[in-house]
Amino acid sequence: MVLPLFLIVIAALIFFGRVLYVKIALDMASYDACRAAVEALRPGDGIAQGMTAGQQTLAGFHLNAAGANIAITAAGRGAWDRGTPVQCTATYDLFVGDIPGLSAFAEGSGVPIQSTTWSRVELWRSDWQ
Repeated sequence: MVLPLFLIVIAALIFFGRVLYVKIALDMASYDACRAAVEALRPGDGIAQGMTAGQQTLAGFHLNAAGANIAITAAGRGAWDRGTPVQCTATYDLFVGDIPGLSAFAEGSGVPIQSTTWSRVELWRSDWQ
C-alpha cells in the first residue's frame, strides 16, 4: 500500500531535480552569453562571442549544447552601440520520457525550459586590439 506512494514521490523528486538542474544551467548560460556579448571589443564580435560562451557553459553542466537554443539580440535601434540593451535567451527541451509514469503527463516527453538575461553593451570598454 505504501509502495505506490513511495514510487510517486521518487519520480517527483527525480523530475523536479532535473528541472531545477537545467533551469540553473540555463540561467548561467544566458548570463554568461550576455556578459561575453556586451564585453566584446568590436561590435561585430558580440553575438559570436556570446554564443560561444553560452554553449561552453551548457557543456560545463554536461548538457547537449546542440539541443539548446541561445539567442542574442540588441534591443532598440538594433545597432550594437555602447549602452544598447542586449537580451540573451536560452531555451532547452528537457527529456523526461525515461521517468516512469511521467510520460503520460508531459507532451512529447519533453518539458520546455527558458531563461532570459538583459544587460547593456559596456559604455567604457577599451578599444585596444
